[in-house]
Amino acid sequence: MFVVTFYSFKGGVGRTMALVNVAALLAKRGRRVLVVDFDLEAPGLPSYELFCRPTMGLGVVDYVTSYRASGVAPNVNDYIFECGSNGHKIWIMPAGRYTEAGYTDQLNSIDWQELYEEQSGYLMFEDLKQQWAAYDGHGFDYVLVDSRTGHTDVGGICTRQLPDAVVIMFLPNDQNINGLSPIVSSIRSERSKGQKKRIELLFCASNVPDLDDEESLLQGMLDEAKVKLDYTDNALSIVHHYGSLDLLKQATFVVSRPKSRLSKEYMALETAILSSNFSDADGALIALEKMPSKLDRARRQRDAKTRARLLGHIIRIREHHPDDGRVAYLAAQAFSKIGEETLELDALSTAIDASYEVNRARLGRAFLYSASQRRTDAIAELRKLLTSPTATVFELAPALRLLQQVDLDWVDFVRPALDSEGRDFKTLFVLSQIASTDRAALEAVATRMEQCLESRSLDEIEKKQAHNAAVLSLIGFGHYERAMRLIERGRPFPATDSTVVDVFNYAVAQWGQTGNPSKNVFVRVTEQFKPAEPDANEQQCLALSYSVIGNKAKTLEALALATHNINWKQETVFSCWRYLNVPPQEMHKDLTEMETKASSGEALVPAFFEEIRRNYH
Repeated sequence: MFVVTFYSFKGGVGRTMALVNVAALLAKRGRRVLVVDFDLEAPGLPSYELFCRPTMGLGVVDYVTSYRASGVAPNVNDYIFECGSNGHKIWIMPAGRYTEAGYTDQLNSIDWQELYEEQSGYLMFEDLKQQWAAYDGHGFDYVLVDSRTGHTDVGGICTRQLPDAVVIMFLPNDQNINGLSPIVSSIRSERSKGQKKRIELLFCASNVPDLDDEESLLQGMLDEAKVKLDYTDNALSIVHHYGSLDLLKQATFVVSRPKSRLSKEYMALETAILSSNFSDADGALIALEKMPSKLDRARRQRDAKTRARLLGHIIRIREHHPDDGRVAYLAAQAFSKIGEETLELDALSTAIDASYEVNRARLGRAFLYSASQRRTDAIAELRKLLTSPTATVFELAPALRLLQQVDLDWVDFVRPALDSEGRDFKTLFVLSQIASTDRAALEAVATRMEQCLESRSLDEIEKKQAHNAAVLSLIGFGHYERAMRLIERGRPFPATDSTVVDVFNYAVAQWGQTGNPSKNVFVRVTEQFKPAEPDANEQQCLALSYSVIGNKAKTLEALALATHNINWKQETVFSCWRYLNVPPQEMHKDLTEMETKASSGEALVPAFFEEIRRNYH
């Protein structure tokens, strides 16, 4: 049960209306909601459509009067009435029979100070809360208390003893702000009196004029409220003044006009209340979703106090929902922001056990294992992930890159990763590009790409990608003959429609197969080459072609352009010197080596030819 008091220093701020609309929203979520009319001098709840009944019956005043007379807490069932609309039940504990003669005398006869000092009033209200929690065998999820305005004896009961949270509502002017300041301070002081609970404070500027604030008068008052009431920007809800005759009927706007701006502002207030209740599953999720931005703000401000407070919130949320996978996953993200690796790991494990975002959670766990030198655990996690039929490229790509770093035998797992069920071509292509950084993985890549070419589901762009990836992998692994046959596709080569990419790759494959380059084919490369945008790989291939046909000047010119056009932001770029995808730094090394050889008049021969002869054949 979560008790929320709606409090304002002055009337006319729409406090009761806000409470009614929040109650309706919570009931719509399926929560059991009790509203309590503690505005005893001017009860307002029964006048709303949501609570209209032929007779309202006994209420708070009668309950307290009965206790004072007998010394025994009455049965609260006699003071609570079921209301609601649209199939959503709401219960009300009214102030009492305030329309009948004698109500005022009955209210005035209650000496609140005597009740507390001599009649154990504190224990009476604690018993009342317990009865709310046990009502009808189910209790209530939320109790919303409409409190009296100003400084009153009842005010302390509503703002300090009963609630778990207090919604402070105010019109942004000096009278409201200055009047609220000591009230807010007294609520905060409860936290330092050894109380087990911490009363959450939520602030709502209400009935705010919806006018151009040309002279920043409104913003100035909101800034003053922020300082005097000591809240952060993100802790403030705003409900604007709303001109509608429906207000005269005291309709529940979120029911009758759910798409109105006013309803949306009440929804935002309900969300703020939910996020303060960590025992509510929706509230816990809302609170966790807000954590990353709050933690980022605390980090930028170097606010260690807020970090500690938010860490405590996350831990409490986990304690309330220890087996909830979604809560655990969001908590893990928040723990990651804070840098609490042990707590993050535990939360990720809970998410996996609950089958929530299993692939993302496995990836997170693998990174944590790797960072803590738990290499064996990291490898096991990554291998499970890479063969998961439900994993997407968003998990698979970083998983394969991490496996390359932590597993000396990662190449052995390329084929199972590529052959796993549920892989669409785009995912396979990304994985093949990552795997194509190691020669030992190229055979598996080539085989999978050749299989993709047999599929009828690929579009033309995908067919070209699969074809090129297969050809490059075959050449890079030394399967020159297979590469040539794949390029030829059963036709004499080069054909009139052969692309410059195919012509170059065919020339290199033929060179690797025969041991001698065909100048005629490389000449065609230089003739067909039409540079679009500057590209290091294209210029490197052009430089190799010019070297074969003996044009040293053009070779050096192309190498200079290639070096100039290295994209240092790319993870990898294809190097025809190695027939592998390499980091930009390695591409620079290859180009430097080629330039050194070309400058000395040495013919350029791709370095991978010798590596293939020495290690693979």
